[in-house]
Amino acid sequence: MYLTNILLLALGSFLIFASTEAQLASSTATPTDQDVARATNAQDFKHRQMEFLNRIRDSDPQQQIIVRAMLNERNELGLIVNRNVELQKIPALMRALLTQMARRFPNQDLTILAYAPTKPPLKLGTAHLDARTGDMAYLSEHK
Repeated sequence: MYLTNILLLALGSFLIFASTEAQLASSTATPTDQDVARATNAQDFKHRQMEFLNRIRDSDPQQQIIVRAMLNERNELGLIVNRNVELQKIPALMRALLTQMARRFPNQDLTILAYAPTKPPLKLGTAHLDARTGDMAYLSEHK
């Protein structure tokens, strides 16, 4: 009888502890609406990035202008341009891409970095769009 009472007490304590743990876990593990919205926005953003990159790649499948295109975590577009592209044509290319990026990623400052296909890649220039003013600027790295 004494052993049965101890087992029941231990089992009861365990069930209360397990129930409390489950409640704590569910209250902390349940994402809030804000968490869900943030995750959804992050997924949507990554999806839009991939669509944009695929659009660039699809527009030049022979890589006659753009050899490689990448977006980093700050949404900066990095381009490795074909060695046959004339340096004076790069600013116009970057301006066109900035315009397309601004449509796809509105209200964001945008940056595109162009590189030569060397090892390591040589930076050719940087284009920047100020979302607030709409001003585009290009800085050539090539002297």
